[in-house]
Amino acid sequence: MDGNVVIVDDSSPDGTTDAVRVLKDFEKKVFLVVRPCKMGLGSAYAEGYKYSLQNLSPNCIIQMDADLSHPPKLVTKLAKAVEEGFDVSIGSRYVEGGGTKSWSFIRRLVSKGANVMVRILLGTRLQDNTSGYRAMKPDVVKAILEYEMRSKGYGYNAETIYLFAKLKLRVKEIPFIYETRQKGKTKLSFIEIVKFFFATLRLWLFGLKRIALPVGPET
Repeated sequence: MDGNVVIVDDSSPDGTTDAVRVLKDFEKKVFLVVRPCKMGLGSAYAEGYKYSLQNLSPNCIIQMDADLSHPPKLVTKLAKAVEEGFDVSIGSRYVEGGGTKSWSFIRRLVSKGANVMVRILLGTRLQDNTSGYRAMKPDVVKAILEYEMRSKGYGYNAETIYLFAKLKLRVKEIPFIYETRQKGKTKLSFIEIVKFFFATLRLWLFGLKRIALPVGPET
């Protein structure tokens, strides 16, 4: 499967930018978006969406983490599901065949509790509503950008799932095993958990507001 890679770096101190710039395919197949400071996971996703739509004319956009917790070998399956007619395909930890490795009891409890909350309050039918590993048709990505996604962190994934449900999109969950990252630390802090809780409540009470025009080519 051929494709391009867009890496969004929030000026991280781990040398990401330097490592990307020395790659053989840099600015040919691998592209870099460097932001001035940490602006949140959700806004990084949106930045990658905009760059891809404006510069690369993709047939499918795949969103994933760069720490190998999302196994690259699943990319082909996710893309194939979209090619077969699904609007979105999601790497799911909570369907048969999926799971997590080396998570503590508390981490598992928080993740499963968040998914139960999203299913009950927001009326989604998916088992994994918080997974950031997904493939989407370009029109789906444009739809996401047309709505006000107020969560800049982990709540962004649940907000987009809520939008998928409201738009009655065809979504397929594909099982995968979430690998524990080998380096660095998770950004899922207590503050992020609290923000996720209130973001879900806000969606339940007020829904999403359409605010933007579709993203077009750069001029």
